[in-house]
Amino acid sequence: MTEISAEEFITLSKLLPEERFDYAVTRMIESQHLWGLFGDNGWLMLKAEDDACVPVWPYAEFAQAWVKNDFPDCQPKQIDFAQWHQAWLPGMQKNGTLVLVFPLSEDEEGIMLEAQEMLECIDEELQGE
Repeated sequence: MTEISAEEFITLSKLLPEERFDYAVTRMIESQHLWGLFGDNGWLMLKAEDDACVPVWPYAEFAQAWVKNDFPDCQPKQIDFAQWHQAWLPGMQKNGTLVLVFPLSEDEEGIMLEAQEMLECIDEELQGE
């Protein structure tokens, strides 16, 4: 399952949340997949104040590192990029679920945004290719 070297992992861990977000969007498009956490109750969703959000990462290693002791029944699971773009994000927008992109730890949260905003960022990146 190793997609990334220890050196790359450390380098990416030092990026600011905004830089990790930009990196994650680019990486998702290039690799045509992203990673979420899947457990006994399905895909992991977090509560952020009154909103539900789905955390996603560009590499399984970051999802695994984030699991820690909080979600022992969860494992990284790959999400196909086309499905994410065409089905997940529109569905999440419809039910008001937010996206948490590339969180690292309690101290280093990722960027949280509405599914529609995530779609717009992806579409901008796709048009810029």
